[in-house]
Amino acid sequence: MIAHDSKDMIRCDMKLYRYHVRYAGHCISHDVWASNDEESRNNFIKEINDGKYKIRKEITYTPSKIFITYEELSGTSK
Repeated sequence: MIAHDSKDMIRCDMKLYRYHVRYAGHCISHDVWASNDEESRNNFIKEINDGKYKIRKEITYTPSKIFITYEELSGTSK
């Protein structure tokens, strides 16, 4: 682990994940750092609950359904 500051630590094996959520003409696109897929999901949910996201209007093909996708961005490890 590498010390980031006195309050928290950042692991060297952290990777950047990008989440996209589309629903009813709105889109959230948000990046989170995590060491694996499960941790990225938990971090994403926590940041959504903490209000750390932006919503933009977007045309969707099926506005009555919700689409959630994520990807690990290559070359982004800490």
